[in-house]
Amino acid sequence: MNFFTGTLLNPPKLRFNYSSASAQNFDARRGLKLYGPYDSAILGKDRVSVTIIFPSQHQQEKDVLIKGLMNGHHPFEGFQKLFRIPLYIVEVALLTENEREVQQKVRDLASRGDVDLALVIVSSQYESIYQTAKRELLGNGIPNQVVTVGTLQNREQIPWVLENIALSCYAKIGGTPWVVASEDNRRELVIGISRAQDRSKEFVVGFVTLFTQDGDFLLLHSSAPVLKWKEEEYVKGLTNLLVDAYAEYSRIKGRPDAIILHLCKRPGRFREVEAVQKAIQQLSIDVPYALVHLNDDSNLRLFDASHPSYVPQTGLQVDLSNREALLLLGGRRDDGRSSRGVPRVLHISMDKRSTMPIDQFPRLVRQIYNSARVNWRGFNARAVPVTLNYSYLIARLIVEIGANNWNQVISNGKLRDKAWFL
Repeated sequence: MNFFTGTLLNPPKLRFNYSSASAQNFDARRGLKLYGPYDSAILGKDRVSVTIIFPSQHQQEKDVLIKGLMNGHHPFEGFQKLFRIPLYIVEVALLTENEREVQQKVRDLASRGDVDLALVIVSSQYESIYQTAKRELLGNGIPNQVVTVGTLQNREQIPWVLENIALSCYAKIGGTPWVVASEDNRRELVIGISRAQDRSKEFVVGFVTLFTQDGDFLLLHSSAPVLKWKEEEYVKGLTNLLVDAYAEYSRIKGRPDAIILHLCKRPGRFREVEAVQKAIQQLSIDVPYALVHLNDDSNLRLFDASHPSYVPQTGLQVDLSNREALLLLGGRRDDGRSSRGVPRVLHISMDKRSTMPIDQFPRLVRQIYNSARVNWRGFNARAVPVTLNYSYLIARLIVEIGANNWNQVISNGKLRDKAWFL
């Protein structure tokens, strides 16, 4: 019989208000109410210009969205109260829900040049317009949030819907709601790489989001054209990505102490290692790197026989070896749990070909645990490390809007420092 050691990781403090090191709280919602967002003083805007595109027959649902964001809907206190910046809203009504009209409205918006974000209301029978709106808006460098009519008709859930929309919107315009309070002084370039399947069952690689070690999203850095999961293209694309990403990170933060790649799959026999080695050779640097596999679909489960629910507490880490561990992200908190069923675990392993010392593995696990607290997709978003989640969202969006449109999204450069994919 094998025995494994377990450790309960303490939840990290989140930091708000860039100018005050004391602006910290364990709870994201409470921290925002007390201190405002992390980058409130350095966002560089005095208002957020928002356009709402909606079907003219859904005037009532549009009013729910606008009034809710502007004035709040108890207990949600409104966008300005939470993020310390006002909204300026321009309405754009659709006479008919069709692709041609959506395309024309978006092009008219793009010509204005002063739109920070577009909110798009779609009805269920015309959800195909979702792809058209996304494609046209992103292609013109406009972040957007799509909201279905049905969501705005659910009166019981509307405060939480509005609150999550507000959070996502703030991140999409380039804002940083909060970060994890730094626990050390290391400067590390953390990259997430994931994938999604297109309709032909080919895998599309999601390159990539860059983070500092405190979970602060720096920018999207994705190569075009879209890369398929093929040996030569993958290695070449990942090499080029790492070279460009390193240069971009160095420009913003200085030379990193290490490069950490979070992969949704186990590193291939040569692919990731070859790409990293080629990138380091091109850059003429000597920087340690770690290839870390994050498997969120493990067959393994963890149970707590001392609790009536048998669900362990969030943050339970079970070490399987000196380079392999299980981490529970969706367990109990304060003796309760928001979801049902047996919680999945994250199976984390550090590839043996990594050049980072193996004694750093426990710290890397802790870093992954912390990064699950920087998910700006919603206050109650599923606990998944953002490096894994954000890169997957990018890959999925590539599939949705079409690979042929990806070059246009990337080349205009307007979305590089915004979490537009949330």
